[in-house]
Amino acid sequence: MTKLSTFYDHVTDIARQEGLSLPEALAAVKALGIDLLEVSYQNLGQDPEAVGGVIARAGLNISTVPAYFNFGVDPDVEAQSLPVLEAVRALGVDKILVIPGFIPKEVTDPAERKAQRDAMAAGINRLAELADKYGAALLMEDYDNAAAPFSTAAGVRGFLEDCPGLDCCFDTGNFRFMAEDELAAYALLRDRVRYVHLKDRAYTGGPGEWGLPAADGQKLYACPVGYGAMKIAELLARLRADGYAGPYAIEHYGAPKMLDYLTRSADWVRAQLG
Repeated sequence: MTKLSTFYDHVTDIARQEGLSLPEALAAVKALGIDLLEVSYQNLGQDPEAVGGVIARAGLNISTVPAYFNFGVDPDVEAQSLPVLEAVRALGVDKILVIPGFIPKEVTDPAERKAQRDAMAAGINRLAELADKYGAALLMEDYDNAAAPFSTAAGVRGFLEDCPGLDCCFDTGNFRFMAEDELAAYALLRDRVRYVHLKDRAYTGGPGEWGLPAADGQKLYACPVGYGAMKIAELLARLRADGYAGPYAIEHYGAPKMLDYLTRSADWVRAQLG
C-alpha cells in the first residue's frame, strides 16, 4: 500500500489560502489519503508535544523531522543536537532529515571550504552516535541551495561514503536545481535511498509566481507531481523495481493553490503506484 506524506508547512499554507483553521486544514489533508507529515524542528517551536498532539488528533503521524545544524563552523554537536533528539523522542519519530550546514560563497579558499565540509561529515557521524541511543535514523537530501555541499549527486554520495550512519532522502526535483539529471542521480544513490521527496518542477509559472533560478539560469516553478518536467514516472518505476517501500512525501513549496496541487499530486501518485 502506498504511504503518502506531505509537509506541515503545506498544511499551514492550505489553512491560510483556504481560510481554514489548522485542524480543518489537517482534516482536508487526511481526506486526501495522506497519513504522514514531515514536520521540521522549526515548526515544533517551544512545545513539540503540543504540535504533535494537534497532528495526532487529526489522525496523522510524523514521518520525519528535518533539522538545520551548523556543524561546519560549530563543533559543539551535542549542544546543537540534543534539543532535536529530545523532540523526536517525545514525538515517537524515528527519522531526522539532517541539514548539516552551508558554506557561503564568500568562503572562497578551497582548503577552508573542504575543512567546513569535512567538519559537517564529522558532526553527522557524532550525531549518528547520539541518535542511535534515541532510536532515530539519519537522512540527507539533495538540497536546492548552491551553498550546500550536498546539492549535487556527487556531494550527497560523498557524505554517504563518509557517514555510515546516514542514508539518502532522494528528492526528485532538487537535482534539476544544479542542472543535473534526476535519473543519473538516482543511479548513483539508489543503494542508500531510504526515503523519497516527490517534487516536480515546471518551467513556466502563472502570473505573479516566483521561479527559483537553477544553476543554468532556467527558472523552476512549483507544480503538482506528474505535471511538470521531471521524470517522476520513470523514477517511481525504478524505485519500485529496487524494492522501495517507504513513504513518498509530496512537496511543492511555493504553490499558489496548495490544496489543489496536493489533491492532484496525490491522485497522480496513486494512479502510478496503486
